[in-house]
Amino acid sequence: MSAHFLVILSPSKLMNETDQEFLGEKSLPMFLNETEKLCKELKTVPASEWVKKMAISEEIARNTCERFTSWNKKNISQGIPAALLFSGEAFKSLQASSLSKKEWSQAQKSLRILSGFYGVLKATDTALPYRLMVGTPYKTKDGISLYKYWSSLVTRNLESEIEKNGYLLNLASDEYFKLIDLKNFHRKVIHFKFLQKKGKDMKSIPTFSKQARGSMARFVIQTNPKSIKDLQKFNLEHYKYHEALSSEDTLVFVR
Repeated sequence: MSAHFLVILSPSKLMNETDQEFLGEKSLPMFLNETEKLCKELKTVPASEWVKKMAISEEIARNTCERFTSWNKKNISQGIPAALLFSGEAFKSLQASSLSKKEWSQAQKSLRILSGFYGVLKATDTALPYRLMVGTPYKTKDGISLYKYWSSLVTRNLESEIEKNGYLLNLASDEYFKLIDLKNFHRKVIHFKFLQKKGKDMKSIPTFSKQARGSMARFVIQTNPKSIKDLQKFNLEHYKYHEALSSEDTLVFVR
């Protein structure tokens, strides 16, 4: 069943290495064949190249290689549900580990996590830890970027998950939102801004914005909004809807 509001979040580089108990039912990523094909190529890339492409230390690069080398489609069911795998600021605020059984069911319907390695992950899709941001300057053997590798698949999939009169709620970063081919995406998109008030100034602070995206995703899961007005009721972390700064396609919240 398609959703009226479908939330997209970016993944984080920080990931949990150990599984956690949760009240949902595990599922499998939908693009495992594409991930397997990509991973076969990634396994051949030396650590020294990842140091340059990702601007990471040799130790992290070696760990990245080890993860690609050991990745096997047959082991994916032993992975960690995506909403629990990532542990960056947005996911700390999402607090997936505290969701009830009913909320996990709603999360499975209304939350998608974009990925440079898996394409799209549902909340309960099991995934193995990896390091591959979609903006990494890597070209496949066919000479295409990770964006091009995933774009049409991700775009079609997200559209199919949303009702014809429904909305994509963009809580992803600019880097990941670019995965969606808007020319071929036939659903409305709502963007969000989370501003911090200091005296007369209102500023967007990246860390706070990431946290707020996770809180908004949690709000959608817990309240199952039916309208834009319902979204405007978001009040977690002391945010309030700011009508004057908002527009038809961008909702602004200030604290």
